[in-house]
Amino acid sequence: MQRLACMALRVVGAPRSHQKKNLRSMSVKIGNQSETESWRDKINVILLVATLVATVTFQAGFTMPGGYNNTNPDQGIANMLEKVKFQEFVICDTIAMYSSIIVAVTLIWAQLGDPSSMRVALKFALLLLGIALAMMSIAFFAGVYLVVSKLGWLANVVLLIGSSFIFALVVIFLPLFFLGSSSYHVFRHLSYYPFCLVLYTLGA
Repeated sequence: MQRLACMALRVVGAPRSHQKKNLRSMSVKIGNQSETESWRDKINVILLVATLVATVTFQAGFTMPGGYNNTNPDQGIANMLEKVKFQEFVICDTIAMYSSIIVAVTLIWAQLGDPSSMRVALKFALLLLGIALAMMSIAFFAGVYLVVSKLGWLANVVLLIGSSFIFALVVIFLPLFFLGSSSYHVFRHLSYYPFCLVLYTLGA
């Protein structure tokens, strides 16, 4: 409930307390170790997700849709190399893998620092993780679209479902990254409706 209250205050743009600096220094002195452990728990969750994304996208890079050519002179080359959706699959899968690897490295370094550096690293990692998840989703539906493209209606259904879920992913993920930036009116406005959806889902 405390976290929801803080999120609500940020969404509506409530002014920050002038005593924030003093309160922060007092809280660091009183519960520095517990705060560090709390941030490490958050980092471990994001690190686990980033590792899973890196693993999945790495494997997808070697199991190309359509398979490989087994005859000379193009032996080992992907069969669907000239297809636009295949190129989209490869580009998005590559971005997702490298983004998740950068997230993992950043969070590993963050665990060696203090809570302030952990907060900065987590903010940066959340943005990259959102990009990785979106790119992985696009790569998935591009690959599926590619292998069913000869059946027009099924390919269009895959395209529609994939686009809808990627839009939903962006709507859900944006408040996680931008909600803390309450000084920006546009971000507060964008975060308002997803936040109301969160409240409705939680029954709060």
